[in-house]
Amino acid sequence: MIARCFIDTTYLMPLFGLNPSIQHLNDQLLQILRLDRFTFLYSAVSLIEIKWQVMHLGKHGHAIDQLERQFSLALSSLKIDPRHECVDFLNADINDLSYELRKLGHNDYFDTIIASSALWEAEIFITEDAPLKKVCQKYIESNQSSEIKKIEILDWNAFHVKYS
Repeated sequence: MIARCFIDTTYLMPLFGLNPSIQHLNDQLLQILRLDRFTFLYSAVSLIEIKWQVMHLGKHGHAIDQLERQFSLALSSLKIDPRHECVDFLNADINDLSYELRKLGHNDYFDTIIASSALWEAEIFITEDAPLKKVCQKYIESNQSSEIKKIEILDWNAFHVKYS
C-alpha cells in the first residue's frame, strides 16, 4: 500500500536547487523515493514560498537566470512525476481548518494552509516547524470526533529513521 505523505516546503527545496540545511537530505530523499512506498503531497503555497526565495536570491547577487531555469525544470518535474501530487488549497474545508489552526495560535497563513492541507489529505505530515507540529497535535487531540483523522506528524529525521 502506498502511503500519502504531505511534505512541507523544506523538502521541495532541493528539487529547486535550494539548500534547506538538513544534512544528507538530498541523498535521503532519493533513497526514500526509490522505495515507491509513498505519494508525496505538497501545497502550491510551498511553490509560492520557494519562488519568493528564488526572487530574493536573485536580488542579492545570485545567478537569477540559472535559478529561474531550475525553478521551471523543477515545476515540470513535479507535474509529471507520479510520486508527487499537488493538493488544491482552494477548498473550503482546508480554509476552515487553517482558520482553526490560526485560532490555536499559529499566525503564519502559509504554514496553516500547508498544515491544514496535510491534516485533511495525508496519513503522514513531515515538517521541521516545531510550533506548527504542536498546534496540529493540539487540534487533532481536541477534535478526535471530527472528519480529521489522526495522522503522524514527524520531522525529517524521524521520518527517515522510521521509513527508510
